Amino acid sequence: LGRLVDKTHKAHKLTSPRDIGNEELQMKVLLLVSVCLVLSSLVSLSDASTIRPFSAYTQWSDFDEFYLSKTREDTVRYYEQKLDHFNSSNTQTWKQRYTVNETFGDGNNGSPMFIFLAGEAPMGFFEFQEVQAHYWASLHNASYIVLEHRFYGKSLPFDLLTTENLYYHRSQQALADAAQFLQWYNSTRESPGPWVVIGCSYSGALSAWFRAQYPELVVASVAPSGPVLAQANYSSYLGLFSEVAPQACVQATIQAVAQIQNLLSTSSGQNELEKKFNSCNRLTEQNHFYFLWTISQTLGGSDQMDNPPSWPLNDTCTTMTSSSDVVGNWGKLFSQTTCNPFSEQEFIDAARAPIPNSNRAWWWQKCTEYGFFKTSYPGTSIFFPDLVLEHIQGYCAKIFDLPNMKPNTTFTNAYYGGQQLNATNVLFTNGLIDPWHLLSITEDVPSPSQVKAVTYEAGHCATLTATDSSQDPSSLTLARSAVVEFLAEVLGTDSVH
Repeated sequence: LGRLVDKTHKAHKLTSPRDIGNEELQMKVLLLVSVCLVLSSLVSLSDASTIRPFSAYTQWSDFDEFYLSKTREDTVRYYEQKLDHFNSSNTQTWKQRYTVNETFGDGNNGSPMFIFLAGEAPMGFFEFQEVQAHYWASLHNASYIVLEHRFYGKSLPFDLLTTENLYYHRSQQALADAAQFLQWYNSTRESPGPWVVIGCSYSGALSAWFRAQYPELVVASVAPSGPVLAQANYSSYLGLFSEVAPQACVQATIQAVAQIQNLLSTSSGQNELEKKFNSCNRLTEQNHFYFLWTISQTLGGSDQMDNPPSWPLNDTCTTMTSSSDVVGNWGKLFSQTTCNPFSEQEFIDAARAPIPNSNRAWWWQKCTEYGFFKTSYPGTSIFFPDLVLEHIQGYCAKIFDLPNMKPNTTFTNAYYGGQQLNATNVLFTNGLIDPWHLLSITEDVPSPSQVKAVTYEAGHCATLTATDSSQDPSSLTLARSAVVEFLAEVLGTDSVH
């Protein structure tokens, strides 16, 4: 891997705009690294044939490769995008991917246009989170467009994600990308209609911020599960688990945490854990923190995507309570066929490699703007009490070679407004089982803002996923109805066409 990185440094100028058609670079995307912890719980189990659980991936390149393949190349279009929207002397450009679906409308003669802002992955990843958005477009005879986020998928301004090149990887640039794209797209329409911007999770926050920053370009935003409050020390993520998981599952977890701590104190105990968690490497002292952090996120984040019809938290807790061997039960949540990487140094080394991949791109955003580091201290969760911010945040400096690197969450919250977002025609939807609702907006923001919010009893971005009348709780049905009514109001039409 080191030789490959050295070779690519020599083969490509770091300041050259990316050539999307470079076949050699497509092969490089296939080489990267271990499973990304941040997104490990973002995968829906609602359609196993389409969305593979992260246990199916042994390298991060597998993730990018799989979801790059989800978007048929013959459906993709490219827009020549500016590299730096805030420096008029920089004339560099790059090719940004997007798709257009004109089944219901084409944006001409006043026909609405819905745009889904893809987030921290190739745009093909988000298809399962666009089911309802397509339906909403159909209600209003709207065209439906997906715009891939800079530095993800094949929308890469540079051949390599060096620290120098990642300077251009900020939310403000991504929002300006969307603004320039919308203005250009309007110029291709005859009497273009109004725009509605939609996202999910991080891109849900982008959606809301776009309406706040560029109200002249879109009439409304729908922002499911958008975490608008940047927070480095995000202990509440693991803390919510004990409030939403069944009590038997909580007790099994508490027992397992105590037993694992004892096992890690002896060589024989470490050997036992290596077997039960099918570890690729020895669980020596230098790997203890990373091991505990990894397994805490896998179990402690199982509430995030607890959506119908599969309700995966139930399956997780069934496994956790399946026998009296609570540590072995926890280990069963990990792959028992392909070994699981728990080496902290291998994780850092892989994330340092500047070959384009979603893992490195998202770590950059966490380390510069948002934080979102999933910590645990005594009393904040039932998980290990020493998963401290300093250690997790310390990965930033090691990955990007920037001493004392940490996210400027103060600036992010001041710039966008945090949970006091000041905007009009923005609707947040949040699942109360999803820990990200704690950083989102769950109640209407007081005047003068006109930001609205609805909640439901399920997980992440459930208002966007497929309907299942036999499994959907009534609160979720009502939340989806609220979106339909909101769009009808802002577009000045009936709820059905």
